[in-house]
Amino acid sequence: MATKIEMFTGKGGVGKTTMSVAGALYHSRFGRTLLISTDPSGSLSEIFSRPLDQRVTEVDENLEVVELTRRLVLDLWRKKFADEIYTVLSSFLPVGREIIDYIEGAPGIDEEFMLDYLLTAARSGRYETIVWDTAPTVTTLNLLFVQRLFYSHLTQAQKVYIKVKNVFSRVDPLALINQWLELTAAIIELLKTDTRSWVVANPERLPVEQALDIAASLADFGIGINGFILNKLLPGEVCAGSSFWEEKYSRQQDWRECLRQRAAYPVREIPDLAGELSTPESLATVTSLLYQSE
Repeated sequence: MATKIEMFTGKGGVGKTTMSVAGALYHSRFGRTLLISTDPSGSLSEIFSRPLDQRVTEVDENLEVVELTRRLVLDLWRKKFADEIYTVLSSFLPVGREIIDYIEGAPGIDEEFMLDYLLTAARSGRYETIVWDTAPTVTTLNLLFVQRLFYSHLTQAQKVYIKVKNVFSRVDPLALINQWLELTAAIIELLKTDTRSWVVANPERLPVEQALDIAASLADFGIGINGFILNKLLPGEVCAGSSFWEEKYSRQQDWRECLRQRAAYPVREIPDLAGELSTPESLATVTSLLYQSE
């Protein structure tokens, strides 16, 4: 069976990383799981109480973790494509290897190959599930929609090549263009067929509105949606007797009802738990609430 991807997205600070860890712990019960964080402000090291970086690290039985950085992704891009790109460009332009530094800084390069890392992990056959802790809203959507843009540009590049193919003296750039086309098509297929998402929000206006927009954008792209996670709901009994907390509780309930009324997908509710969310007990509670019907 194909590796399944479960992504967690939403506005920054709503608890995506905690939800991702809970999801990874759940899936690791049934098979080997990889937890990937592409969130620059992710806190996996703090949650697992050990230093984590771009190296895949086993943190529990059947569970491996990696925190991807832009630098790591660009290094992988250089290893995979830099030589071919330089060969193509230097065949008709008087350029040195420093041209790779310039191309590396082009918008979308790191985002494109961040997803290449995801695809490679999925194709490895090592994991039954990959849990993806994504960057905040805008970056995540850019990461996804750049695929369509990149695919469109590459398709146009083929047409341009046909017109100027006599310029290239030593190499055929069409092979490189086709390689990138195949990569982009495979990533889009992975996202559309093997990926499902959770959209995380807090019971406040901006996170709820953004969560609804994100869900609509993901659905438009073709990514399946498990549902919404409404995180950090205040318990009513705790707020009773304090005008400040009663008012805050009331506002939360208004936005809770707003999400439930407007959501086209299930809504999972996670209470604002006392103490550290990274404790095994708290994570177990979150996991049971998140996957309560499975």
